Amino acid sequence: MRTRLNGWDEGPGPADTARAGTFDLEVDPGALRLLATESRVLADQLTRVVLPALQGDGEETGTALESEVALRSVLSAWRDRLGDVAEECVRLDEGFTAAAGGFAETEARARAEIQRATPDWAAELLTGDGGR
Repeated sequence: MRTRLNGWDEGPGPADTARAGTFDLEVDPGALRLLATESRVLADQLTRVVLPALQGDGEETGTALESEVALRSVLSAWRDRLGDVAEECVRLDEGFTAAAGGFAETEARARAEIQRATPDWAAELLTGDGGR
C-alpha cells in the first residue's frame, strides 16, 4: 500500500480543472513517533517497576493454606498478563517507529514525483492551501 499527497494520482486536481477523485490518508509521522515513545515508556515502567514489585517477599508461611495458594495463583496470572502487555508495548513501539519512517519516506518520494511530473500543479499543491 502506498500513500499519496492530496490531489495526486486520483485526487482532486488544481482549482481550474474538473479532475476529481479520492482524498489521501493524512498520516503524521510525528504522531506515530509519539505513540512509539509512549509505548516504550509503558513497557519500561512495567518491566522495571510493576513486575518486580509483584515478585512478593518470597516468605512462605509453612502451611499451604487454600487462600494463600489461590492468592499466589492470581499473582502469577497477573505477572504473566502484565509481562504480555510489556511485550506488546515493545512490539507497538517498533511498529509505530517503522510506520513513521515509512510514511515520511513515501511522502518525500510523492512530493518529488509530483514536482517532476507536474511542476505548475506542484507549486499550487505543495504550498498554500494544498501543502502540508
